[in-house]
Amino acid sequence: MRLLTCAVVSLFLGSMLIFADDTKVERAVKLDALIKKFDKEMDELKSRFNTATTPAEREGLRTEAKELAVITAQKALAMAEADPKDETGFNAALFVVEKAGRFGSGKEVDSAVAIISDHHMADPKVKGLLSVLAGAGPSGQKFLQSAAEKATDKEVKGLANYYLGLKVADEIEQEEDGKRIDELIARATEFLDKATKEASGAKVGESTIGKEVATQLEAFKAIKSIAVGKALPEIEGTDLDGKKIKLSSYKGKVVLVDIWATWCGPCRAMIPHERDLVKNLKDKPFVLLSVSCDDQQETLTKFLEKEAMPWAHWFDGRRGSVAKTFRVNAFPTLYLIDHTGVIRHKWVGSPGTEKLDTAVEELVTEAIKAKG
Repeated sequence: MRLLTCAVVSLFLGSMLIFADDTKVERAVKLDALIKKFDKEMDELKSRFNTATTPAEREGLRTEAKELAVITAQKALAMAEADPKDETGFNAALFVVEKAGRFGSGKEVDSAVAIISDHHMADPKVKGLLSVLAGAGPSGQKFLQSAAEKATDKEVKGLANYYLGLKVADEIEQEEDGKRIDELIARATEFLDKATKEASGAKVGESTIGKEVATQLEAFKAIKSIAVGKALPEIEGTDLDGKKIKLSSYKGKVVLVDIWATWCGPCRAMIPHERDLVKNLKDKPFVLLSVSCDDQQETLTKFLEKEAMPWAHWFDGRRGSVAKTFRVNAFPTLYLIDHTGVIRHKWVGSPGTEKLDTAVEELVTEAIKAKG
């Protein structure tokens, strides 16, 4: 009887294992079918988008694509949550993050990120996911922080710290206060130093963490010197006659640096008021310096033949050194520098005539008083 009982129990347990295996296989098959269906439908939407003829049609297709991603992510997440620890659960969560994450962070992405963070941090596939998560909003940042602290793979830890550092560096680009910039640079540098120590040779695109960090740290040096309240470093540009001129040659005068391009509508809209500003401050310690980022100098010179802009001009070209030094990400970008060479204001986009005039007049008055 005892032998019979043991045989029955063994048979029962064996059937349970077979049933469990069958369930795992069934989930994997369902996930594969779901992903193939998604890819096919998304390809069809892309094809329709490429042949769309109106902005409204393209916008409608973007909405359809987002809806498809969200609906499919919900189904995949349900599979992941059914057994978050197994391979299918991991692959389902990966799908949610990679596909739905492209359309912004949402509750599905947050839940999928949590599954990966809680159960699959040691999986090698996590490394390929880090660049995606870097742009996945708060949930992605939370995952990167977890990977930086808990991952056992050095490359995963290094890449997580690298992307965390880049996220802080992005904040620096939007900051104008010198003290806050210093704080952000210190925080970003801490992450980037950890990244280098963990995996300097880890690949980042065609480069490596070590090389990219070195470039970023050099950029930080320039950023620290180009901030409101900081003395401007020596900057050299080229005038329209090809002559090299140092910005320090204007010391003793208030300098309004307007970094622009002829194709920029908001830049062109400022020209009439800039003419008035130059006219009203004639014979006073004030210089307006326009720095062109047009592709070709000829584009600028032809523009100036039709549009009167009677003040100093430099040609910097596309992605020129002056624009890089001044951290230009949009046009127009304006810096107002006092007579001692200290940056007093920065504006991205037109600050408005009243605000601009008030700031300039205050500094011109300071310059006149200082001269006695």
